[in-house]
Amino acid sequence: MWFLSLYVSGKEGGLSVEEFRKIFLEMYPSLCVYASGYLNDKEASKDVVQEVLTTFWAENEKLKNKDLVKPYLFKAVKHKALNYKKREARKSPLDTFFEEFNAELSTRDDESVENFMALDSLMDDLEAAIDELPEQRRKIFRMSRFEQMKHKDIAEALGISPRTVETQIFRALQFLRERLKHYL
Repeated sequence: MWFLSLYVSGKEGGLSVEEFRKIFLEMYPSLCVYASGYLNDKEASKDVVQEVLTTFWAENEKLKNKDLVKPYLFKAVKHKALNYKKREARKSPLDTFFEEFNAELSTRDDESVENFMALDSLMDDLEAAIDELPEQRRKIFRMSRFEQMKHKDIAEALGISPRTVETQIFRALQFLRERLKHYL
């Protein structure tokens, strides 16, 4: 199982591999059901639970009272699920458009020239629009969307606040949505 590969030999304190294995086997199904109540997405729920359990394994020595493991895991899953849901809700129509466009292309067998020409045209227009953004906004947008960096990491790399990062991404998406509205 995936969690056994997380074992780091010589780890002091915290749970043993066997204790963690027992918790995983006991809690994983109920945590997935719990996360599904927030997300209504089975795969996303599994991802959230795995991420919580991975973090828990890495940091479980901080939990002094083993009776608090279950409440801790449920609370962590709730917060991770709500954050996931918030991130998904912030996806712009432009993000959704790209996802749907890519999904449509990947399901087609004909790989028609028109589809690739449309995609090529869209990508050209997108690049041109991104190049029109102010320098810092362009840099932040590229770090977020193309390098998949988190807002906190972008803020640290550029020496600005995470709120500034959010604002700049929001403004970039507004601009791009307006410039590419004929594709939407």
